Amino acid sequence: MKKYLLYGHGGAYNHGAEAIVKSTVDVIKKRHPDSKVILSTHFKEQDIEFNMPIDEYCERDMKYVELDKNSSEKGIYDRFIYKSTLEQITEDTVCLSVGGDNYCYDNWRKWKAIHERAIEEGARSILWSCSIEPSMMDNEMLDVLKSHHLITARESITYNALKDRGLDNIMLCSDVAFLLEPKEYSLPENFLMGNTVGINISPLLIRREKTEGIVIKNVIKLINLVINTTDMNIALIPHVLMPMDNDLEVLEKIFNGFKDTGRICFVNKNISAAEYKYVISNCRLGVFARTHASIAAYSTFVPSMVIGYSVKSKGIAKDLGLEDFVLPIEEFHNDCCMVSMFEELMNNEQNIKKILADKIPLYRKRAMPNY
Repeated sequence: MKKYLLYGHGGAYNHGAEAIVKSTVDVIKKRHPDSKVILSTHFKEQDIEFNMPIDEYCERDMKYVELDKNSSEKGIYDRFIYKSTLEQITEDTVCLSVGGDNYCYDNWRKWKAIHERAIEEGARSILWSCSIEPSMMDNEMLDVLKSHHLITARESITYNALKDRGLDNIMLCSDVAFLLEPKEYSLPENFLMGNTVGINISPLLIRREKTEGIVIKNVIKLINLVINTTDMNIALIPHVLMPMDNDLEVLEKIFNGFKDTGRICFVNKNISAAEYKYVISNCRLGVFARTHASIAAYSTFVPSMVIGYSVKSKGIAKDLGLEDFVLPIEEFHNDCCMVSMFEELMNNEQNIKKILADKIPLYRKRAMPNY
């Protein structure tokens, strides 16, 4: 019996992470129905709440998590923190690092401990459906990346950066979450099916703004444009609801400023990734900060602009031929940035729908590599 260990997963309240895990398990089970899937997670209770299709869980040892927080020497407790995960790895295990962008952050080394145990045990180690910030690819990281049996890069910026650095264990794929099927959900009051603009803004985006308050000023101006010059309504759609990174907090403040117009609604419940995808699929246009909210839109042919702060959002849009509809956070120089790009989005709505209809079927197939 094949055994798959999925690790690098923070918890299902990050619904992009939920989408990756569920889509990955679906691919595994279709190819290997009798396989066992184990999930190493930071928040098991979140994953149980959202019915992760998992056979067994591994959790962190919180005693060592606390020791690590108070230690000036990072990494010395990693093998203790993930002890239960490491114990699952045997020669017949396929280890999939499913964190997506875990190698885009300074704490990437903690995943190295799990990868190294896989190599020690003769297991297969795969960095799955990932993006990596090219500027972070120093010699230490490259040595770790080279020792993976396979890296499936989910966009061409990451793929080309790895190729340019001499790696030959890489494959260009699509993000596996493109395969997630929408699940019907009751649309909120004031949601006009097929004539609503979906908007997602995140605290992570706001933390990266160069001018304090510039993102919210742009969103307010955009909403006023939609309300005053079109017949479309607005839906505020969160996609990550982690305790330390909760889209609801930002979106609720925006909603309160417009709720009396009768033209805006707010998905203010923590629903599943597939249900969020259903809501997004019924929008006419989208404006998204979270990458997997934009993936939900792209894969259901909803023309969207992305507020980009990472290689993943830029790379995915580029591969779809939609790089002109990515607005980097570094380019928020005034309160009209989003309005200007949104007007271009409206003007190109039908052309973008055609691009998505042409490209997405093949793009979805590219999300299922042989491994």
